[in-house]
Amino acid sequence: MKKVPAVMANRSAVLAWSADEYSEEGSGTVLALTIIAALLVVTVVIAGLIGAVSANRRASAAADLSALAAADAYRGLTEGDPCAVAADLAARHGAHLESCTFPDRPETVEVTVAVPVAGPMGILGPARVRARAGAEHPEEEYAAAGNAEELNPDEVAELEEELGVEQDSVSDPPEPENPPEPESPAELEKPAD
Repeated sequence: MKKVPAVMANRSAVLAWSADEYSEEGSGTVLALTIIAALLVVTVVIAGLIGAVSANRRASAAADLSALAAADAYRGLTEGDPCAVAADLAARHGAHLESCTFPDRPETVEVTVAVPVAGPMGILGPARVRARAGAEHPEEEYAAAGNAEELNPDEVAELEEELGVEQDSVSDPPEPENPPEPESPAELEKPAD
């Protein structure tokens, strides 16, 4: 067997060590770029969500106000065509009126508005909100009354008679028999007018 000189053994160990050292060069840069890219993605997603929530809130406010204004115009409380009033109010709030309908309910208007979403979530389309305003539906009114019983005309007349009799029997409160006496001596000295 041949012996390898000690200098050669050390040299191969140094070469092996330097190869490991060079294989890790640039890994910090890759790690830093990965962290920066992840932070950039998170920032874009958060900005997109903020834009979508903001657009939804603006659309909700515009829909509510447009529906109320249109219902007032429909009932004759304000002038103008209900749908034109709703479209004008929606436009003043940065929204677009998509629909304006009059459901079966009396004096009720239903509107749908859309607000464009700003930012990266704009590719999903505008935020749409529907709102309804107007008079309460008659069926809901009776349902809210609970267990109200219906009376026939004879019972109504009988109740009116009883109420009329009760109103006649109630008289003005009696006047006190004795006038109030003054409480202090200063009131006694004042002459009566």
